[in-house]
Amino acid sequence: MFPSWSLEIPASFDEKFVEKGGYWHAWDDTRSVSLTSMTIADRRGRPVGAEAIQEQMRPLLSGDPVADGPPGLLAWATTDVAPPFARASRVLHGMITVNGRVLIVTVTSDDLAWARGVWVSIRHHRVSRPD
Repeated sequence: MFPSWSLEIPASFDEKFVEKGGYWHAWDDTRSVSLTSMTIADRRGRPVGAEAIQEQMRPLLSGDPVADGPPGLLAWATTDVAPPFARASRVLHGMITVNGRVLIVTVTSDDLAWARGVWVSIRHHRVSRPD
């Protein structure tokens, strides 16, 4: 996965990093979790602030807002009906921003309480190298 992010998923999940799309994916027969981590810098190479990233990216999420998020992080998520090709009927889409980084999260599950549990389990770890 990404050195600056972690989360809790069942040990039974299969997982892989997809080089072509630059994302990490874990799954079982009925649920899945996908993460994409990006670094964001201004024209001078300085990290863009978390609030500025949020302001630009927050409008990209639609659906029913999720009230809670990972503790101590600037995060927002929505739930919606999953697309037809998903492993489950519901999807939680979320974004977490810290200075210079954004994590894009997609959790599919018929059990939204489980999806929210995965969402709030996400943690950020300070690292010196970019994801």
